[in-house]
Parts: sequence; C-alpha cells; structure tokens
Amino acid sequence: MPVPFTRRSLLAASALLPLSLTRLAAAPDPGPWRVGGFTVIRLEDGLFPLEPPMIPGAESAAGRALLDGAGLSPDGPSPEPVNAFLIRRGERHWLLDAGCGTVFGPDFDRVSAALAAQGVRPDQVETVWLSHLHADHAGGLLTPQRQARFAQAELVVQEREAAFWSDAGARANAATALAPMFDTAQAVLAAYAGRVRRIAGEAELTDGIRAVPLPGHTPGHMGVLIVDGAERLLIWGDVIHSRLLQMPHPDWTVIWDADPAQAMATRRRLLDRAASEGWPVAGMHMAVAGRIERDGAGYRLT
Repeated sequence: MPVPFTRRSLLAASALLPLSLTRLAAAPDPGPWRVGGFTVIRLEDGLFPLEPPMIPGAESAAGRALLDGAGLSPDGPSPEPVNAFLIRRGERHWLLDAGCGTVFGPDFDRVSAALAAQGVRPDQVETVWLSHLHADHAGGLLTPQRQARFAQAELVVQEREAAFWSDAGARANAATALAPMFDTAQAVLAAYAGRVRRIAGEAELTDGIRAVPLPGHTPGHMGVLIVDGAERLLIWGDVIHSRLLQMPHPDWTVIWDADPAQAMATRRRLLDRAASEGWPVAGMHMAVAGRIERDGAGYRLT
C-alpha cells in the first residue's frame, strides 16, 4: 500500500497541532518507572501528528467521535509521542530504540538532550535494543552526518528485521514512499557494522530482560519484557500507535504495517494476555504506562 507520508507532509501536519494540545501531550511523566532494581525512563523524542488516513479505520463515524470526544478536530491530527526508553540498573545503561534523530525535521531529535538531563553520555550507553528499524525508532542512532551517535554501544536487532531492510528485493517491491525507511535502516546497520548482534525469536538480552517477538508491524518487530522478582513491565514497541483510536478498536491497523492481518492478530493476542495476566505495559507511542482492561469489544489502559 502506498504510504502518504513524507518529511514534508509531517512538517505540514505538525503545524495543525493546537499549541494547547501540544503542551498537554508533552506533559512530563510523574517520575521514572521502577521494576525491581531496574529504572525505566521514557525519553520523548517529539510528537507525531497522526492523521486518520494513517489508521484507515479511523476514517469513520467511530473515529471522528473518538477524536471529537478527546477535544481534537474530528478530522485530526492527534498528537502521539515518539519514545525511546532509558533502562538503568546500577551503573549500567541501556536504550530501547533511539527516536527519529534528524530524519523527520526539527520537531524531533530530543533523545540526546533527554539522556543528558539524566546525566548519561552517549558513550555510557552499552547496548541499544531495537524494537524495529523504522526511521522513527532507529534514526536517532545516527548523527546528522550519518555516523554512529553511540560510539561504544552494541546494537541488538532481530535477524528477520535486519534481513528484511537489507534485502534489495524487498526494497524493489516496496512502495516508493518507503525508500527513506530503507535508507535509514541501511545507514544504521552500516554505521554500527561490527557491533550489530542479530537475535532470533525470544532471547535473553541481559539478566532480567528478554526479547518478545511481536511480528506484523515489521517482520522482526519485537518488544522487551523486564522482570525482577514479582515485578514486570512489557514495553511493546509499536503494537499500539494511538491509544485513543486502537485501544477501543484493536482491529484498526496502521498504513505502515508490513502484514496488517498479522499485526492485528499480534495486537489482539497481546492485549488479551496483558489483560488476563495484569501486565503493566508501555509503548513507543504512549505517554504513560498502565495495565490493560477489557472494555466491551475493545480494551482500555488504566
């Protein structure tokens, strides 16, 4: 499916976000999240102006009602955060994703400043775990000169993910608008050559943190599950792009899903399990963490 999204269209859509809503969406978290001995800190890279055509199901009376009920224009856009996560334990520092960097213009690239505010230098990050190689998750791994921003870090990515974005055939068959995504993914893999560790399926990333395969959005899309004693937190990557629209309508897919049917099945399976087992969850496009509850045919975050 062609993707009606470019750097220019993002800048234009950003101008539509009312200042009051931008400030509301950018409100700071009450504090770090604790998972036993781990500290998890959301690093907001910027706000993405998500328009209803990006979630085709939202181009409906139900979608317009949800937007209107949230105080937004029924025609959108809605401001959705783009997050990375700093995970700390003692003197060790890991990143889960790295934000957009400069790929999508001046309203992003805030992860480095957010790290500095936490007293963390780029050379102190020992590993970056990538949920997937889309530019809003991997672009921040590069400097504006397309060099590695984290000079000492190992990069960990699912084998299927790295293989897909490195495949000349996949690029040739993809929509033209996806070319910048391939460019960024390949630039990242080149910049970290010799420091890329490819994993397959579920894998231990470090003591207490495991990779959780969540395919569909991309072939190697994954989340991470942090467990320490009885405490846990699932950071689920891009299972949800809009809490407002997709929690009540988990069948609504986004135009960037490589396999929409698989992405929908993954989302439903994960939401159902999180609700059944009481897992706290966080995501790359959610401003808060919480627990999932069933709500009619859909779900809600509490």
